[in-house]
Amino acid sequence: MPVDELRADEADTGDRHPWRAALALGLFAIVGGMFASTLLQSMLGHTAWWIPGDAWISLRAAHYVPQGTYPLIYETGTLHDVFAAGPLVPLVLAPIAAIGDLFHLQESYPLPRAYPSMWLVFGPYTLASAIPLLYAARALATQVGIRAGRVFLQWMVLLFVFVPIVVVYGHFEDAVALALLMLAFRDLFAARELRGALFVAAAIVFKQWALLAVPVYVAACPSVLRARTAVRSVVPPVLFMGAFVAVDHPYATRALLQPGTWASLGHSALWLPATADYVSSVPARTGAFALALLVGWFTRNERDPVTVLGALGCVLLSRFLFESVVHAYYLAPGIAVLLLAEWALGSRGRRFVTQVMLGAALLLAFPFHPPRLLWWIVVYVLTAALLWRPVSRLADRRTASAAGAAVSARVLTS
Repeated sequence: MPVDELRADEADTGDRHPWRAALALGLFAIVGGMFASTLLQSMLGHTAWWIPGDAWISLRAAHYVPQGTYPLIYETGTLHDVFAAGPLVPLVLAPIAAIGDLFHLQESYPLPRAYPSMWLVFGPYTLASAIPLLYAARALATQVGIRAGRVFLQWMVLLFVFVPIVVVYGHFEDAVALALLMLAFRDLFAARELRGALFVAAAIVFKQWALLAVPVYVAACPSVLRARTAVRSVVPPVLFMGAFVAVDHPYATRALLQPGTWASLGHSALWLPATADYVSSVPARTGAFALALLVGWFTRNERDPVTVLGALGCVLLSRFLFESVVHAYYLAPGIAVLLLAEWALGSRGRRFVTQVMLGAALLLAFPFHPPRLLWWIVVYVLTAALLWRPVSRLADRRTASAAGAAVSARVLTS
């Protein structure tokens, strides 16, 4: 379906209650997540609640906001355990941090606690990030013409994005960043490109990986708007995060430009020594952005939303190929976007089920640690199979476009 046929106001999208399912499923996510982390652990005989450790690092940085030291948020943590997300994250968590300070609630960082009272407030607050994510997924699906199965797609987003990102790893900011990107592309397909660019900028200030979406977003815009959308997408995050680098140079530079990760907590890349421990992913991440630029070049002037979403999904999913250490939640955004594009294409039978199974197999591969080479071979094969259809579609569209341009040129010169 061409973009021009989809450019309509929200009132004409055919979705009278866009928030209803998001609120219901979001409440389910909150209750289910809290049950799994607290009561279920007691029922299983565990002596501590199951809480993602990464979640506490962001909350520790958030305490700097009510204490009046917001510019110093990147000084929190330890030498190899630092807050490295965007500076909007502590602002969003600041109300919870203030409540914790007021009532002297216990946290599980830096010293672990079996039953931290702060989790009873902090947990539901971060789990509620499911609501904007599910709304954004539905809004994007509606904008690209999906009318049937939107609740099913929201369930897919809940399983493939929310569970691995927030419930398992505790990175609610990744869910918010993906929600903002979905709203940005919703606006792109509704001829609100400049407003959508601001959503892209906000996503980057939540989590830096959202920068990978910029080339695809800009390339899919009308040529007369590309420069303005690029500026709106990139300049605000650069200025905002640059201010922290200027004020607190050593710590902010380390967190934003030189973040590290523990190889033992994920799957290390083949180019790293098997004995690598704490490593930086920065050099390799430049390759991910180079690939994003290449995909953006092939997406230029693309008028089909499904093809654009397929390109976005490829870029987001391929991110893990350039990380020094990878975790399951790195793959979740790309898988969700690819499944949405597949559903919009009308492939709701065997092909869609195949894509779902491939995505699930990719995520489920991460708890296993066979020989490293074997693990990466399996992951590469699964990734190639998952990306085959969207890449083929983009290639076919570019070939058809080039053929059409050649025919037009011959007509004009004849």
